[in-house]
Amino acid sequence: MDPAKRNIYIIAAVAFIVLIAGVYFLFIFHKNPKEAKRSETSSEVKEITQIDLTKRPFVTLTPTSDGAEIIISIENMSDFDRIEYELTYMADNPQVPGNKIERGATGTDVNTKDQKYKKSILLGTASKGVRSPDTGITDGKLTMHMFKGETEYQSETGWNFVQVGARTTTLTDPAGNFKLEVGGFDKDYWVILAQTLGVPPSPSFDPKMAQLPIYGTFSIAPAFTKSAQLTLKNSEAQNPQLYSYDHTDSKWEKLDAKYDSSSKTITAQVNSFATFVVVSSK
Repeated sequence: MDPAKRNIYIIAAVAFIVLIAGVYFLFIFHKNPKEAKRSETSSEVKEITQIDLTKRPFVTLTPTSDGAEIIISIENMSDFDRIEYELTYMADNPQVPGNKIERGATGTDVNTKDQKYKKSILLGTASKGVRSPDTGITDGKLTMHMFKGETEYQSETGWNFVQVGARTTTLTDPAGNFKLEVGGFDKDYWVILAQTLGVPPSPSFDPKMAQLPIYGTFSIAPAFTKSAQLTLKNSEAQNPQLYSYDHTDSKWEKLDAKYDSSSKTITAQVNSFATFVVVSSK
């Protein structure tokens, strides 16, 4: 055989072998990362309802005086190895009047060994030290991811962003199970109404008797100048009692509440924003 042709055949054979080897290794190296990714995300995901109420984190969302930021705090975290969260909401689109856009923030810096996690979240954008707060905030949602061993526990709760002032304002939840009529402030304040994930620390009652849902009203507003009417609907409680937890001084108070068995409602006069817990006596 002509030496030139033989060299061409040898080069072609070597190129073919290199091509086959390249395809093989490409397949292997593409396959392994996918398998690793599946392995990393194969942890079991459960609802937080499968965790005892006393072992769930207690989360508060407190808006600042101008409503431009939310201070998130998390307590009672020691039962989990890792906690992450996403705080999202809809806001007016500054580029398209009349339209809404989704905004939010994530938190991956929670140290569950700490007694409390606290962080300020801007509701808007900032550039070179100048803030542009969002307006028209609605449909707030807090998603919690709590990891314990190979299991992830998830919770998702909504939150309402409300401004209160001199005139009477009614805070209500979408299901109509919570109603608080407040007013008489000397200036405007922002309030967040949300169901809480757990129970506030050091309750003055057996936390196992607490009835869900538990509602929190979070604000830096001062004590009310006049008592406000609180109405809670709870069809599960038997001979219920009502407690409030003041976030400012971290104190519990048993409220003088009335229970209407026909409507399954509990009413009381309250003097400040707080977390309100219905406790069943049976």
